[in-house]
Amino acid sequence: MNSKKILAIVCAVLAVLTFVFGGLTVYNFTKEEVPSENTPALSGQAAQFKVEGQVDYDSAASSLDAVKSNSYKTAQFPQGITEDMKQAYSINSNLVGWVSIPGTELDTAVLQGEDNDHYLKYDFYERYTTETSNTNYGNLYLDYRCSNTADISKNMVIHGHTTGRASGVPKQAFRSLYDYRDKQYFIDNPIIKYQTLYGEHTYKICAVFLSTTQKADDNGYMFNYIYPDMSDSNMVGYINQVKQRMLYETGVSLEPTDKVITLSTCIYDYGASVDTRLVIVGRLLHEGETEEIDASLVKDNPDYRRPQVWYNRNGKVNPYKNTEAWKPSAN
Repeated sequence: MNSKKILAIVCAVLAVLTFVFGGLTVYNFTKEEVPSENTPALSGQAAQFKVEGQVDYDSAASSLDAVKSNSYKTAQFPQGITEDMKQAYSINSNLVGWVSIPGTELDTAVLQGEDNDHYLKYDFYERYTTETSNTNYGNLYLDYRCSNTADISKNMVIHGHTTGRASGVPKQAFRSLYDYRDKQYFIDNPIIKYQTLYGEHTYKICAVFLSTTQKADDNGYMFNYIYPDMSDSNMVGYINQVKQRMLYETGVSLEPTDKVITLSTCIYDYGASVDTRLVIVGRLLHEGETEEIDASLVKDNPDYRRPQVWYNRNGKVNPYKNTEAWKPSAN
């Protein structure tokens, strides 16, 4: 065989490898019923976006056939897991759920680590996602203190990065959350679906707010909205803190006996030096309640609570300065 033929063969092999492994650079799981026991598919509705650092099965399906088949055949599934979660679980057994907001881009897997640091940087395939960029992509993850069983926590907290709507940057799973600063977006998309390994739960969004993470930015207080297991009585103070910070009134009730889901991501509306989170809270749909909301009850809240540094910067008096601080408790 002459050198030209050898070179042509090498180039062809490299091209195939580039396609196979290059297809694994972006990810967004979607689900459907498992069509066969040996090679279940993952693609239901076609993904409308790709999440940097993760894998899109529509574009990489052919290169992942062996991975899907082999991992599924050897997986040990927890008792009671639903069929449509088995394929994703077979690839990463740290899968605990699936979160989606109908009408938006959000529709992806949720993992859970032993702490709240690991999946800030590691993706669904346990690959470190900062080696080739300055951005931490990671994967959406359930707070490590939350229940991953059929008995969900009082507050199911899901963390994740986002680049928001900035141009020229990769899309990320929580970027739709930025749009909830506009009350019309809430009106159009008021429902969060969260599926555990064992069944689906429907939440109606009741609050959108901003919260800082450093006590020094707000008179020595930090609202610990990510506490997972507050008691009903303790939740009264939590609800008060949420209402103070709401960007607008949603008209959706929130009671101490309710269970909630919290979607939390970074935002810099108060400036790059103020570590802030954009928070979307949904409460579990009540028995017999529809998924519809009353748009006439949605109103701006112009005096929502900001951190003290914001009032200082704008020469304003903080009306919440002497408000009683809330401390989370399970009792």
